[in-house]
Amino acid sequence: METRGVLELLLVSAEDLKHGHHHPRRSKRHYVIVECGGKTASSKITQGRGKKIWWNEKFRFPLSDAECKELAKVTLTIMEIDKFAEDIPVGETKVHVGEIISEGGEQEFLQVKPAPYNVVLEDGTYKGVLKLGIKFISSVRLAPSTDCVRWSVPAARQPSVGYGLFLNFACPSIPWRRLFFFCSRSSDGQSGNKDL
Repeated sequence: METRGVLELLLVSAEDLKHGHHHPRRSKRHYVIVECGGKTASSKITQGRGKKIWWNEKFRFPLSDAECKELAKVTLTIMEIDKFAEDIPVGETKVHVGEIISEGGEQEFLQVKPAPYNVVLEDGTYKGVLKLGIKFISSVRLAPSTDCVRWSVPAARQPSVGYGLFLNFACPSIPWRRLFFFCSRSSDGQSGNKDL
């Protein structure tokens, strides 16, 4: 598949969402399912602090010439995680990108800064906003196996676990520090005190 362009979505944040659970004290964790034509991607799971939820995540969708002509909108569905049942859809946002793609194809690059889009509930009412940035870059060639590339901030690297932790779990009754101290003494068996 030859790529005519790349549609890049910057998922920034959501605000004032209606929550699927009726428990106000329960921790609310959300993720977003992004549907762009026949391609689907999922965001990372974040926990909302107060009324605002942050993702700061980029999605790149390579589009062929036919997809650029046919694609009219991108659908973003906000999901709330439930530990004991299926995840609950909070609402969805449909962003019309047809004009952005056609104009970006003429100019070879078009960027719309992050702006709030209304979140539509199942009953057709609006509750909350989803902040989203859009960029279209034309005349870009990517590898044919790349369906969707998700760019996010890399997770912090975990510190390496030393042997001390392993030894404490494996044999907790042995005082390992004393053993290592004993091995570091002189080989003649003396305690290290010299006679004067």
